[in-house]
Order: sequence, then structure tokens, then C-alpha cells
Amino acid sequence: MNILEKIAATKRIEVEALKATMPPEAAKMKAHSVLRSVLSMSESIRSHNPGIIAEHKRRSPSKGEISPMSEVAEIAKAYAEAGAAAMSVLTDTPYFGGSLTDLAVARAAAPRLPLLRKEFIIDDFQIYQARIFGADAILLIAAMLDKTSLHHLKDTAHSLGLEVLVEVHSTEEIGKVPEDADMVGVNNRDLTSFSTDISNSARLIEALPDEMVKVAESGIRTPEDIRRLSEAGFDGFLIGEAFMSTPDPGATLRRFIQESRL
Repeated sequence: MNILEKIAATKRIEVEALKATMPPEAAKMKAHSVLRSVLSMSESIRSHNPGIIAEHKRRSPSKGEISPMSEVAEIAKAYAEAGAAAMSVLTDTPYFGGSLTDLAVARAAAPRLPLLRKEFIIDDFQIYQARIFGADAILLIAAMLDKTSLHHLKDTAHSLGLEVLVEVHSTEEIGKVPEDADMVGVNNRDLTSFSTDISNSARLIEALPDEMVKVAESGIRTPEDIRRLSEAGFDGFLIGEAFMSTPDPGATLRRFIQESRL
């Protein structure tokens, strides 16, 4: 198994265990009863220069420990104050050290900042959770899903008012992207090997749907990287390690914003 296959296998076991604690129909009803208005992540990205999705990440399979003791409330407030267009909150526990509690804490700490649930989503149940715990958007990874499943999960998210960021890594995966997805992201990290190549975004930009918000993900380490990707045609930039590996992620974000504006 490659790392993505291992994560998918773990996630299937995890989701089935969660369903044993709350029937899916009960979770669905609870998700549809949430009164909080959903914030538009795609509109926020378009209205910010640059449209940075700042990520909270404690660790990863490729880098190990990044910021294991970080306080998500402090990071969320710092990102909001520094001018992030949105915040990505990793909720996977075994591989990234995140949780749904992190999502809820970030929601309370930054009520006007759009939140992306960064997760390996394979089931409607996880989307119900996203709405219940305060997300505004979810990530769907094309490498993990067949086209039918991807479209179904997108429809589930839209039925709850959530936006969808569909992540691709290759030309073949672009063909899976639903026409009514809100955002499309190019992951510069190969999820089968976790190697990173930022030029992957530039290679795929011309093949992405014109009307969608386009997001470059992973491997973005400098303001110059943002300028280069912005000139290539990207609207948003998902950045985690470059912020979380510094003593003050909010200050680093602020510097990236100032130095990357075209």
C-alpha cells in the first residue's frame, strides 16, 4: 500500500466506528438543523489579494511533527487578523494530529473566517460532521474517489450549503471534477509518495475549468511562489507548513501577504 491507500483504509474503519455512535440519519438531521449561515470560501478567495487559505497543521506523514503543541484558537485568531481569505483545519487524527474539536474551536475563535474541513472524505457522514462542527467548505480528493462517488459527495455538501474544493494532481483526475464544484485545487504533493513539485500547478492550470476558483496547494514556501502561481492564473493558495513551522504563524502570513501582492 502507498500512503494514500493506507489513509483510505484507516478512514473506512474510522467512519464505520463513528456510525456506530450516531446513526447516519440522525447525523443528517442534525446537520440540516444547524442555523449558522455558511460563509463563502470561494468569494472570500476572490476578494482577497492574495487569496491565502492558511492551514492549521500539527504534523504530517512526510514531515513528521510540525507544531504539535499549537493552540488552534490562537492560530485561528492570528490568521483572521493577519488577513487570511480562509482557514484550512486538518481534522484527521492518526496521520495529522487534528480533530473535529479543532474545527469547532477554530469556528468559535474566528466566526467571520471561512473554514475548510481538510479531511480524507469518503462518506456522507463526514460531511454531516463538517456542517455540525462549523465548516463552510469541504475537501474532496479526486485520487481517493471514483467519479460517481465524487459527484455524490459534492451533492451532499451542496445540500447542506457547504462549498466544495475538489483536489486533483493529474490531467486524468481533472476529468472527474463536477461542473458545479465551487473550487478546484491542484495539489503539488503526490499523495501516493508525498513528494512535492510546485511546478505541477503550472503544468495543469490550462486544463482547469475556467469558471472555477483555482487553488494551488502544497509546497508553497515563499511570497515569490505565490506571485509566480498568481501570474499563472491561480486565485487561491493553500499554505500550511510555511506558516506552522515558524514561531508566529500569523506574522508569517502577514509578511507573505505584504510581499506577494502583484
